[in-house]
Amino acid sequence: MKILLIGNNCEHTDSIATMLAKDNSTTNNGLIDTENFQVSTAGYYHTSVADLAFGEIIQIAPQFNLIKLSDQPIDQWSHHRVFLQSYKLMRELDNLGLNTDYKDNKNVKKNLYFDNLLTNNPSFCMFPWMTVHPKNGYYYPCSRFREPVKKLSDIKDFATDKDLAGLRNNMLHGIRIDACKTCYNYEDKGIESYRQFESKDWISQIGIESLDDLHKITSPYYYEIFVNNTCNIMCRSCEPNWSHLIAQEAVDHGIIASDYTVRQTLASTDVVAIDTLTKKSRVYLHGGEPTVIKEVYDFMQKCIDQGKTDFQLAFCTNGQKLSKKFLFLLSHFSNTHLSFSIDAYGKINDYWRHGSNWETIVANMKTVDQMGCKTSFNTVPGIYNATNLHLLLEFADEHFPKSTFYMQINNRDSQDVYNHPDSEAVCRSMERCMQTNVYYSDGKSNKTCIDSIYNYYSNNPGFDPIRLQQFFEENDRLDKIRNSYLKDYIPELDACRRFLQ
Repeated sequence: MKILLIGNNCEHTDSIATMLAKDNSTTNNGLIDTENFQVSTAGYYHTSVADLAFGEIIQIAPQFNLIKLSDQPIDQWSHHRVFLQSYKLMRELDNLGLNTDYKDNKNVKKNLYFDNLLTNNPSFCMFPWMTVHPKNGYYYPCSRFREPVKKLSDIKDFATDKDLAGLRNNMLHGIRIDACKTCYNYEDKGIESYRQFESKDWISQIGIESLDDLHKITSPYYYEIFVNNTCNIMCRSCEPNWSHLIAQEAVDHGIIASDYTVRQTLASTDVVAIDTLTKKSRVYLHGGEPTVIKEVYDFMQKCIDQGKTDFQLAFCTNGQKLSKKFLFLLSHFSNTHLSFSIDAYGKINDYWRHGSNWETIVANMKTVDQMGCKTSFNTVPGIYNATNLHLLLEFADEHFPKSTFYMQINNRDSQDVYNHPDSEAVCRSMERCMQTNVYYSDGKSNKTCIDSIYNYYSNNPGFDPIRLQQFFEENDRLDKIRNSYLKDYIPELDACRRFLQ
């Protein structure tokens, strides 16, 4: 019998494999750290999500008669995400019909409880208990929440504020919140929502054992801040409020009125209580583009000066400009994560994200990867990449196999990923996505988003010609301004004009 033990990426796992092998009168054949490993000898083997990527383990798993999750105390796991990803891996192997042993593990029972809660309670979300997303002086529990809860300055006690308490109580009782429709829309399409993905992550990170533990949270763990709209590129799916260059272009070419008021400052990093940050805290900075915003540099320096550099510092970046100063400041932090906004492979990404350069992005991603920073792809499925998304996943498989994908559906009607007229081409791309290892990576909405798109187009659903015509009109206008042509970058999309004839 061949048994694979999924462990916690430390030497202790090998000892456990040896002990289990001895108890079962067989041998421990050691660590597997390559996806090309061929299992020929009976006995125990072991690996971890740190030794092999999530998808790589799924590829080798069918060679085993049993895949077993090591039942080690949670404090013996190197990081909460190593355990959480291992648990999710076991669930995926279970879903694939492989023989698994993990549900009786002490640590797993807690996760199963909260998984069931997030499935059966359509409203519960961790964000109102532990997040501050400030916007123009108002408190929002997350960046997808559609209306402010109250003025930030009016919240005197984060733990006991009556308006936050009312929101939390409604969620505990399963009452759907109108402002949470973004997540509900994801779930209605069969896509894992922010509510589901992030709640699992934060329950694990904070160490929540039951709902009673929520009352023990007295201050924010997570600050998500859009600083301002200063940016260095002009994405076709973006808008003036998020890029000052797009705002200027739109004014110069009469797309918006010259007196259009752009929200210059969404939030200041001053809202972050630096002295309260711990290893379990996260500060996530967006722009515009955070790596070109002076306030971001000032915030990093302030944290360094105060000796607070062990919390998770995260950025959403287009990867175009990681200056020497930024990298120097970044090197002082022990837990960093850069989510690279990359929507397509090569020149398609450069066309969609005007002003970007593919080679620069890849070089910068490798630089921070070598520094020990966690990296991920922040990808927006839409009409531009519906037939070529596989190229990006195949690239990631080869060059960044341990990076995850965070997918969020394009929210512009004219660029809707569910309104592409060529169903067969979309399905072919999604099928190739499903053949990659990173398809299985533990990223938000990654696998479920690809599955949802494939399932939708498998039924040849048709399209809305009005929205498709709007897309071509808007894109042609930008092409004229930027002296570019869709046919030179995504010819199969340009050819879809035939569906309007």
